[in-house]
Amino acid sequence: SHVDNRYKQGLLRTMLGRAHRLSSSWSHFSDECDRLKTVFSRLKYPKHLIDSATNNFVDSKVCDQQRPLLPTKETDDTIRVVLPFKDQTSENFVKGQLKDLSLKVNTNIQPVFVSRKIDQELNVKEAKPSIVNEQCVVYKYQCDLCDAGYIGYTRGHLHNRVKGHKQQSSAIAKHCKNVHETIPQDLLKCFEVLKKCRNKFDCLLYEMLHIRTL
Repeated sequence: SHVDNRYKQGLLRTMLGRAHRLSSSWSHFSDECDRLKTVFSRLKYPKHLIDSATNNFVDSKVCDQQRPLLPTKETDDTIRVVLPFKDQTSENFVKGQLKDLSLKVNTNIQPVFVSRKIDQELNVKEAKPSIVNEQCVVYKYQCDLCDAGYIGYTRGHLHNRVKGHKQQSSAIAKHCKNVHETIPQDLLKCFEVLKKCRNKFDCLLYEMLHIRTL
């Protein structure tokens, strides 16, 4: 039966490739080529077809060895190009372009793709809790009518602590009554959070440190 030459060439290339991969040196590969020529000649393959396929395969391997190869390990000469990541298709295309450019200039050029964080994509702004919702904090009271100040801490909500400072027994309330003869209605605006703490020990520690700065 007739077999198209394309299939014969394909089988020849396959066997030559297998022989090349299994050969540890060019001399061994040359011996394998001679054996393959003998085998395919017995199978009635045309001599010109065997010689053509063998020569083309050998020429391609010689060209591959003569082509300048990039170092497999990264060196200090590696040029890294930072690029924004868009999608996988674009990434593969850019890698191919830079690989071709690396061969032309004989320099290893590697792309470094970076992606924007999701909060940047969505323009999400961190919601800062209102001062009235803060808890477990060291706070400062600054009188808006004089230079008097007060530093304290609370493990509960700050707005509850501010309400407590409006009572007559509070040092802040006594200051307002004795010095200014009135307690401001909007007392909360005179407070600021100095430190957000994790536990009572942190509150006591940072309260002491901030008091020393007064």
